[in-house]
Amino acid sequence: MNRNKVFTVLRITAALAAWFAVTSLYRSLIDPHLEGVLPVTVRMILSSMAVPYTAGLGIFRLIVLGMPVSRPRPALEVRPAGLMKFFVIQTGLSMPPLFIINTVCNLMGLEMSGISSDELFSNIVFYIVLLLIFNPVFEELLFRKLILERLGCLGSKGAIICSAVLFALPHVISQGPAQMLYTFALGLVWGYVTIKTGKLWPAVILHSLSNLYGAFIPMAASRIMPLLSVLFVAFTMMVMVPLTVVFLTLRPRK
Repeated sequence: MNRNKVFTVLRITAALAAWFAVTSLYRSLIDPHLEGVLPVTVRMILSSMAVPYTAGLGIFRLIVLGMPVSRPRPALEVRPAGLMKFFVIQTGLSMPPLFIINTVCNLMGLEMSGISSDELFSNIVFYIVLLLIFNPVFEELLFRKLILERLGCLGSKGAIICSAVLFALPHVISQGPAQMLYTFALGLVWGYVTIKTGKLWPAVILHSLSNLYGAFIPMAASRIMPLLSVLFVAFTMMVMVPLTVVFLTLRPRK
């Protein structure tokens, strides 16, 4: 990797670190002082939506200002069947390592971070908006638009891999090791889809479907009946994973 490519990666990494630092500092230094002053929902909106994508995103844009942008030429037509295929692939690639790492952490007695089932369903309207609408739009705007387009000097493969690593890092720091391979695999799929289609909205839809399948469905299943959680894992491993292997190994017809 030449010096310009290294500088590009370092500059984007620094911008992302600044974005994450603004969000983290607000949550640790300012948000606790607002307890009892502002309603809980307002505080959640500020820490999860407003601050990261106003102050945080503003600092990110200042750091990457003037960097060359590479917009890919569309080579893949977006169709419903294609989106469902990529949904299966992202599920088959991301969920198994999540199951395995969560199981290991539970066996070792390690404390799991992230959103709990009680927290999710006690603030269900907020998390529907956050996880199914807001985050898919704004995280894709940040990682698959602002970041991916500025990694074009690495080539398509390099840009996809690097952007997936940068997507995984904040999730690992804020939500724990179980998110490492999970978010990296998702970042690979969403980066590939964005580059191949030349559009952002397919990745937004896949992101929303991922949050629905990876958070809402298993948590709802566990609250209804523990056996449903076992069936959910079994369905993912016995249906989604084999389908993923088929989709990845079969070559499309010319």
